[in-house]
Amino acid sequence: MAITLDNSGVIWVTTNNGAGYFDHKRGKFKNFTKDDGLQSNEFSERGILKTTKGELFMGGTRGFNIVFPDRITENKTIPEIVITDFKLFNNSLKPGKNSLLKQNISESKSLTLTHKQSVITFSFAVMDFSVPKKNQYAYMMENFDKDWIFSGNRGEVSYTNLDPGNYVFRVRGSNNDGVWNETGTSIKITILPPWWNTWWFRLIMIVSLVLLITSIFLIRIRQLKIQKILLEKTVEHKTLELKELNASKDKFFSIIAHDLKNPFSTIIGFAEMLDEDKSLEPGGKPKEYAHMIHSSAVRTFRLLENLLEWAASQRGNITFNPAKMNLSDLIKEEIHVLNDMAVEKNIELKDTSQDDIIVYADINMLKTVLRNLISNAIKFTHRNGKVEISAVQSEVNTEISVSDNGIGMKNETLLKLFMIDANLSTRGTADEKGTGLGLLLCKEFVEKHGGKIWAESEIGKGSSFKFVFPVRVI
Repeated sequence: MAITLDNSGVIWVTTNNGAGYFDHKRGKFKNFTKDDGLQSNEFSERGILKTTKGELFMGGTRGFNIVFPDRITENKTIPEIVITDFKLFNNSLKPGKNSLLKQNISESKSLTLTHKQSVITFSFAVMDFSVPKKNQYAYMMENFDKDWIFSGNRGEVSYTNLDPGNYVFRVRGSNNDGVWNETGTSIKITILPPWWNTWWFRLIMIVSLVLLITSIFLIRIRQLKIQKILLEKTVEHKTLELKELNASKDKFFSIIAHDLKNPFSTIIGFAEMLDEDKSLEPGGKPKEYAHMIHSSAVRTFRLLENLLEWAASQRGNITFNPAKMNLSDLIKEEIHVLNDMAVEKNIELKDTSQDDIIVYADINMLKTVLRNLISNAIKFTHRNGKVEISAVQSEVNTEISVSDNGIGMKNETLLKLFMIDANLSTRGTADEKGTGLGLLLCKEFVEKHGGKIWAESEIGKGSSFKFVFPVRVI
């Protein structure tokens, strides 16, 4: 290593890595190597001599160099940079009809590649040959590289497996004195997607998917319509069969009831004659038997009447014929009819209805409703009990209630009272039998009047059946 000052006061140094100077006034250091024309990068120890003219003799391992400090100038020319070559899979492409390049790569502004052309290489060079090995490069692939990449003196770069899309390859360079061409040069790169990743293929797939879904939907709708038609036909057929079965059943009930009604009327007549026969000893067995026969026959006859009315109702043979009537008189009439039944159990039938209530109703239906509700109350009331019938009328509705202090009902029973599919045959307090058919008739007849019927009950305290229907003006 050797060191000296030139005539300008600049420090010159020789090392094992070339020779250089340091201008402390400008704060600048520059190093020269074999690439700048030195005999080698290694110099002898204390191997530097300054002459009286200011030349510097620098001795090295392969001779010496004469340096004229006052003649050394800086290369301030901004160098031109060009793309000199383009390689595909490490093979240089030449311009031609069947080539990707239609003109020289240095003149090309854009380049279009397929997705399969996945390995590309660019070569580039600074057009300054003062000291070519000291030229520097920086490059960037826009939309891929995040920043400029400095490659030193290496004028080549390769890219592999770029995604389909648009890119711009840019390159900059500097001369041997570090003067950069900041603008550089560039070329647009377009990498086409595979056919299954193109917009038109996606559009076709979307349209196909929409058509497929629409077709499936329409086919499903058509199937559902066909199923609906078949189901409607099946339901219609089954409904017709059910109607025929119901008609046959109702006709059967009607025939049986009619056939039984006349014999029971005869039995009741003879039983009543025996019961009223004064020649029989009061309290005697014949008298008691005659009374039991009469009571049983009457109860069975009423069941037959309910059955006949139910069958006629189901076949539509009962017509609704409302007329103006005195409700108070009708209640008294039904109490009189059922009085014998109450006397058997020493039950008080009490009428607390308003006087002279005028209603517009079907008299036969209303009689059936009252008769069934009062007889049920007697049936489920203990001996020495009480059944109360009341009726009140407002400007809108007429409400009738039949209450007793009998055995009462559970909530589960209340919920099923007026359901045809519920088996509610319950024996009365004197072991009387029932079918529940009467309540169904009551519900149907009340609803024909545009009203509703319900029950309230508490176990051990009795029940109250109420129905209401609107006031109708002639």
